[in-house]
Amino acid sequence: MAVSVAIKRLENVTECPVCTSDLTDARVLPCVHTFCLRCIDKWSQNERTRGRKVSCPICRKECEIPGRGTAALPKNSFIEKLLEVKKLSTDLSRGGMVCEVCSDDMEESGEKVAKVATVYCVDCRRNMCEQCYGHHQKFRFPAAHKLVEFNGEVNVEGLLLKFPENICEKHADKCLEIHCYDCKAAICMMCYVKSHNSHKCSDIKEVAEEFGKEMSASVGNLAAKLTECKTVLENIDENEKKFCSSVAVTEKLICERAEKLKKLIEDHKKSLLDQLSVSKDKQLKHTASVRDEVERHQIVLENFITYSNAVKQKGAACDIVKLARELNARARELQKFDLDTDLTIDYKVTEVSFTSSATDETFKRVFGKLAVDVQRK
Repeated sequence: MAVSVAIKRLENVTECPVCTSDLTDARVLPCVHTFCLRCIDKWSQNERTRGRKVSCPICRKECEIPGRGTAALPKNSFIEKLLEVKKLSTDLSRGGMVCEVCSDDMEESGEKVAKVATVYCVDCRRNMCEQCYGHHQKFRFPAAHKLVEFNGEVNVEGLLLKFPENICEKHADKCLEIHCYDCKAAICMMCYVKSHNSHKCSDIKEVAEEFGKEMSASVGNLAAKLTECKTVLENIDENEKKFCSSVAVTEKLICERAEKLKKLIEDHKKSLLDQLSVSKDKQLKHTASVRDEVERHQIVLENFITYSNAVKQKGAACDIVKLARELNARARELQKFDLDTDLTIDYKVTEVSFTSSATDETFKRVFGKLAVDVQRK
């Protein structure tokens, strides 16, 4: 169930980092990472060791699970909308869809052949044939419904724009079109009339534009942090190359000296090589640990930037308003992370060298001494 961030790079914001499938019943942790409800529930059961706090599978940030369990975690309506658009675009590209209205009638009448669908109503969430579409035009207030024709052309961006704004949880027939600054919430007009008319409120699209600018600035600041991660990783790789080269040179010197002294220095030779090997293994393990941690932070930054850009570019106004504060707060938190001081492991580089005495005064002095100097970078 654990996620290997060393090989996990999320290119698709609709993919669950745990099961690597499309998100199902997407839930958001306070660190803004999104998972399937079943995946985060299983993860929390395996990881829960400190009361109700669990660590995020991606960034390891500790999050508190609500008292009612993982099912009480907030849903990611933006992701759910993207998934619905993704499914619809896939169906459109395949073609040959049947009318869902006729299919319902067939079950009642016993007919076996359904008519081919020619249009999809975004509001009704149903495929319709020409005949059912005609009835829809008469009785379903077509001016208020957005339709997608099955003409063979698939435009995901266009489909996303046709999907309606998120619906108010308290008033199922109303869209979220107002932002309440006092309550920090997206509300519908009915909510405003009943409970928020004395609060500072504004049009949700205007607020979304305001928050979007702040998100752009936050992502821009994180870009520098991402560059810093890459620079540190390049430095780690370069130091490892130098270290391995130094080990190779030192090993060669030891072997050359050992060959000259034959059996007289065989035991001492083995002792030094063992010491060198231990130092090498220890350094490489240490380097791997530091690299993994930096790569994990790099991936966290990349995923955050990808997700933030997806919300800003593809999300509706209400999506942006709902997620902006958490995203910006998380961005500020990530900006504070200092690779030089906040890593859990101090990055140290071991230097090795081999020196040899020109005289044969004693066994050890003749053979030489291995120097191992560990330096913190």
